[in-house]
Amino acid sequence: MRKHLAHLVRKDLTFFLSLLFLTVIPLFPEYCAPVLAIGSLCAAVKDAHNRQTTVKLGTLGKSILLFILYQLFTAIYSQHVGNTLSTVAMWSVMFCGYLALTTTVHNQQRLHTVFLFIGTVAGIVGLISCSQYVLRNIFAQKLPNQIWYTLDKKLYAIFPMNIDLHLGFDRSAATFNNPNILAEYLIMVIPFVGYSGFTGPRTKQSLFMRGCTVLAVLGAVISFSRGSYIALLSMLLLILALNFKHLTPFVLCLVAAVSLIPEAVTSRFLSIGATTADHAITERFDVWNVAVQTIIERPLFGLGAGISNFWECLQNTNINAPHSHNLILQMLVEGGFIMLFLMCIVFTKFLQNGLELTDCHNRGRSLGVTLTMFIIAFAVHGMVDYPFLSPKLVGAFLMVIGIADAVSPLYLYSSSPMVSFIRYPATLFQSVRQRFKSRKKSPQADP
Repeated sequence: MRKHLAHLVRKDLTFFLSLLFLTVIPLFPEYCAPVLAIGSLCAAVKDAHNRQTTVKLGTLGKSILLFILYQLFTAIYSQHVGNTLSTVAMWSVMFCGYLALTTTVHNQQRLHTVFLFIGTVAGIVGLISCSQYVLRNIFAQKLPNQIWYTLDKKLYAIFPMNIDLHLGFDRSAATFNNPNILAEYLIMVIPFVGYSGFTGPRTKQSLFMRGCTVLAVLGAVISFSRGSYIALLSMLLLILALNFKHLTPFVLCLVAAVSLIPEAVTSRFLSIGATTADHAITERFDVWNVAVQTIIERPLFGLGAGISNFWECLQNTNINAPHSHNLILQMLVEGGFIMLFLMCIVFTKFLQNGLELTDCHNRGRSLGVTLTMFIIAFAVHGMVDYPFLSPKLVGAFLMVIGIADAVSPLYLYSSSPMVSFIRYPATLFQSVRQRFKSRKKSPQADP
């Protein structure tokens, strides 16, 4: 792995810088994300210039641009135009990360290098989260829930929007502002970290990535986000379904893992159904009720992009929540059925890429399963949280979209229906010819 990184720095410095700027975004505060995304695109443009190519925009990227343009259109009738424009700016700037990936990743080696960097950062974030939990709850150290709390507190004091950084509960947030946001990021990247660690031959790099996968999963668990528990469970069920023939070892590993889960995590998971005893759950039902009423009033265009419009509705009903805690409801509230339809186009094409990849062989099929696992976990988690809240979350989502678009020309060129239809007659002819030759030679082989 050291030789690979050393070669990368020497031979592909611009790609190394572009990938580094993009993947380290989760390690730094939210306000650093736009700067790093722009830096990633600048390095990618330089890399494309060195290879005598241009910036590439895939099918999913075009759909995302249409989604951003519609967000800009909603500023016409938004009651909080400033928040709508800032939301559009957030998506536009973080879209640089998508362009950086689709421009630089032109072969499978670079794609697997992307997974290496993503896995390393996810492992670091998970390690920080676990360290916070151990120091705070076992060694009783008085540490902030967020790594950047001191710096954020000073800078957000002059920020025009009211941002509450205080966490009234004892949960780790690592390099993020909230444990739920930490969990949402980890759920997005865990499928790709696991793919890099558990597919292909066993090497030092794959063993390292397996360790990063464990740390990322532990980080999501220690966040005590019940939405992440459900998302992890959906991933596990998909893995069990795909490995049904080898079900026994998976069940044994699952039983062993469950027996090691701390009681605090188990009680947190079991509290999902305790609707009358948990304030967070009852509040979500109240929020969803207000969201449904708002959607009925403005079903087609919504209130306008940005959380401020619906936040004001919630405050008017004495509910202390910044958003609807639901991806579908939040998009319907902000942009109506038009916004939801545009995002459904993205999800449908993404899922199509994943399912088409499952027809490939070797690692292409595993990557298709990974994309499918991401979209399932993302959708499940999105039912109880809003994964487009902050620049780092939007950046992580667009990074995955960039991976899906970059994968298409690398693996799907031979698995698309049209190419398969064209090549089928030649393949069938070769198969029949080979069988005819074998039958013709068989009598001569007998004495």
